[in-house]
Amino acid sequence: MPVSICALCQSGDLVLALDLGFHPLADTFLKKEQLMDPEVRYPLQMLLCKNCGHAMSSYIVPPQKRYQENDYSYDSGNSKVSVEHFGEMAADISKRVGLQSGDLVVDIGSSVGTLLEAFRTNAGAAVLGVEPAYNIAEVALQNNVPTVNDFWGERAAAEVVQAGKAKVITSTNAFNHIGDLDSFMQTTLGALRDDGTFVFEVPYLLHLVELLAFDTIYLEHTSYFALRPLQQYFKKFGLVIVDVQENTYMGGTVRVSVTRGGTESPAVAACLAKEEAAKLFDEETYTTMMRKVQQFKFGLLQELLDAKKGGGVVIGIGAATKGNTLLNYCGIDTTLLDFITDASPRKVGKYTPGSHIPILPDEAITDAVTHALILPWNIGDFLKGKLGPKYPKLAFITPHMEQ
Repeated sequence: MPVSICALCQSGDLVLALDLGFHPLADTFLKKEQLMDPEVRYPLQMLLCKNCGHAMSSYIVPPQKRYQENDYSYDSGNSKVSVEHFGEMAADISKRVGLQSGDLVVDIGSSVGTLLEAFRTNAGAAVLGVEPAYNIAEVALQNNVPTVNDFWGERAAAEVVQAGKAKVITSTNAFNHIGDLDSFMQTTLGALRDDGTFVFEVPYLLHLVELLAFDTIYLEHTSYFALRPLQQYFKKFGLVIVDVQENTYMGGTVRVSVTRGGTESPAVAACLAKEEAAKLFDEETYTTMMRKVQQFKFGLLQELLDAKKGGGVVIGIGAATKGNTLLNYCGIDTTLLDFITDASPRKVGKYTPGSHIPILPDEAITDAVTHALILPWNIGDFLKGKLGPKYPKLAFITPHMEQ
């Protein structure tokens, strides 16, 4: 569905900020028998609202196609980095809101329940997850994390209300997947205690621009949030941003806490000042960024071509969702990468969308491999530390895009 109005302020004054061409769904890894089927590609573009400054996708793919037509691949518990991050997040929120034993915590887009398990272990909280992907919700239930297998809406919220409403409602890398934000917020507030806190963590538009992280743009994302538009947006719900924290998870995210009433954190003013200094809402900023993205593409392709021309065997490391945006935008396929390795059993044995590169376990790396392109560049140091000692002759290529 093409987007014609701003998701936050409903203005129709939208301009094209970035255009990455046509892409398949980035988080839909393919089984071998699907390779011969036609893949639907959609425009992958980012729009900027000239009225409020919100950035959003130009086209929204129906959520059923994004999360339910194929096995969903994201698993919040499949890496040490993720588990540690969600453990820290649960401890931070529990302390700040004064979470008591038995208080209800609801996680929207709860995956396999990693964050909720941390709340239950660290604070003794009662927990409930809401997860639309069938295969992922099944794993959460196997992990003994109570989970509603549904999209967040009136049906799921009714189960929360029946449980006594939530002291905390969280959403990690899911609030930015929502098409109808007004409906989402109304439903969330109806399930939240009057003294409750809504905490969401999303990729931060400021980091996307500063790091040239165009690969964090993909069709599963509908919004790219900055603080200035959100500050104004929440006012219409009587909400105040009482805390905001930047962190490096997923290549640059922001954790935002909102409550009914309350006092706005000084950190909000600091973020607003940084956004203005970066000219985050100026069209020219994105014209410059698009030019840098094109230059990055040419440089990366040249590096890979030089490795191949020199007789090298080049592979990819980490079948990350962001990697699929990079592969498809740059036109990288099996002519440049022989295969990609990953530790997730949800991805091994499948193929990357669009580029159709096979995904193999880390053990597939042999002494014949000379170069490795690290696709989840945000954990590049971790992956080098994990694989470097095993393969000391391997030359790592990390597409770190900061300019």
